[in-house]
Amino acid sequence: MICSSGIGFDPVLDGRRLTFGFQGIHQGVALLYDHPTDSLWLHLTGECIAGPLAGRTLARLATGRHTTWADWRRWHPETTVLAPEARWMNQPLDQGYFSREAARSGAEFLPGGFRATIHDRDERLAPSALVYGVRAGGVARAYPLSRLAGHAVVEEDVGGVPVSLWFDLASRSAVAYDRRLDAHRLSFLEDAGGRRRDRETGSLWTLEGRCESGPLAGRQLRRMDGLLAEWYGWYAHHPDTGLWLGP
Repeated sequence: MICSSGIGFDPVLDGRRLTFGFQGIHQGVALLYDHPTDSLWLHLTGECIAGPLAGRTLARLATGRHTTWADWRRWHPETTVLAPEARWMNQPLDQGYFSREAARSGAEFLPGGFRATIHDRDERLAPSALVYGVRAGGVARAYPLSRLAGHAVVEEDVGGVPVSLWFDLASRSAVAYDRRLDAHRLSFLEDAGGRRRDRETGSLWTLEGRCESGPLAGRQLRRMDGLLAEWYGWYAHHPDTGLWLGP
């Protein structure tokens, strides 16, 4: 499956826990159905677009960054891993549809069957260019990873919310936080060891948004609604998105 946009939602709706299956491809990304009602749900947004639950939206979970296993273990050494089902362990990943290399995240490859489902397109970026998309105050904004390569910190307002977006080049991982903390409106710069330092207090923060040392030690920044995605998928589901192309 060609997909860079893993995302988590709370499956409990009105006290009932929904379970899901794969329905097909819509606007280039996965379309799911829930087993209890056969309603159809969008993978990128958690919105129900057809069926008895049409118009409902699942609550987004504050899941972790898209990053490497080594990077994740660095900040979360206590983490556990979901073991795959044994019956799938020896199955070829490509299933004969396309090669593992062609399906690599961010590769300039899009199967014809996927492309045919995309109705909203934008040529400002290559379709499979990786972006980190952020939503705040009803506004969507996309940050191409290729442009973020020279910017460890990007700060601007999105939908009236002061956002600090952090990019780690080694793991090609991005995350965005609300810069407001109590009476502070913090601004950040890159520090040694993959951390960020705020200019106002000199405190050091991990990429997980937690302050490790300084006057704000122990505090946690609020993670913004954001995710990694291919440009074609992000734009198709957020056609009004803004696009950051650097200073």
